[in-house]
Amino acid sequence: MGTLTADCPRLDTHCPHKLATSCRLTSTPQCCACADERPHSRLYRVYIDGVGFVQRGTRWQSYCWFCKEFWNNRLAATDPPLEASQTQIPLIPDQTEFLERWFEFHQGYRTARASDGTQSRIAVIGEPLREVSPGFLPRTLAQLRAGRANDASRPENRTRQQRLTSEEERPEDTQQSIEDALDELLADASHDEEQQEQAGDMPLPLSPPLSRHELRIRQARNNIMRVFGSREDVQRDDYESPLSTIFNRAESRYQQAEERRANGDTAAPPTENMTARERREVEEQILWG
Repeated sequence: MGTLTADCPRLDTHCPHKLATSCRLTSTPQCCACADERPHSRLYRVYIDGVGFVQRGTRWQSYCWFCKEFWNNRLAATDPPLEASQTQIPLIPDQTEFLERWFEFHQGYRTARASDGTQSRIAVIGEPLREVSPGFLPRTLAQLRAGRANDASRPENRTRQQRLTSEEERPEDTQQSIEDALDELLADASHDEEQQEQAGDMPLPLSPPLSRHELRIRQARNNIMRVFGSREDVQRDDYESPLSTIFNRAESRYQQAEERRANGDTAAPPTENMTARERREVEEQILWG
């Protein structure tokens, strides 16, 4: 997918990354990274099915697709390489040089200054921006003819980053692997089981009396369980709601009445020598007919 903001004009209110990222935020002139007000952290929480929340996420993992793709590509094109825990998006890695070159392609020219102070414009022609993925620069015509792939290894996409000091390179916390997270969850589960076993040997303390509000809640819960069943009953495969039973019974009576009407049998049947239940069923059929 290319850059969707290739034909959009650059406004003074735009943040430096708004057009280059093709950010999809429409209510603000800032991109996702500039609008993110969270404090910077080396690790971010991410949810993994079957494991839970672990510290393995990136700051830009919840950005719009274009901003996320932009920062993934820019981080991959950073030289020397940076770990996600070493970044401080949008400050580190610095994208000033990349954005200056990107806007030259966006406006179609580059301004050159001569020794006497005069300025001239030099046309910048290359691959259409709408065909370039966010985070990469357009290829030149010669590169297009040669079939050069536009990826993070292309020299034009590389960004030299000042090497961080040893203090900054050392992460505060190592990323938690899935295996470590599973071991931690299993250890917590076994610890909870031990506490429950120990609590089972101890006498249960007397519960305090319930307030009037708590009594009403318990009574309402008991009424719901009496009508619809307990949670275990509802979760069974053969569970049938009493509401569906009522509607099914009404639908059955309606179909019987329609069959009698189609057969022309609209006369009331004799109710002599019938029990009270049979007489009520006949009355209900007549009522539905």
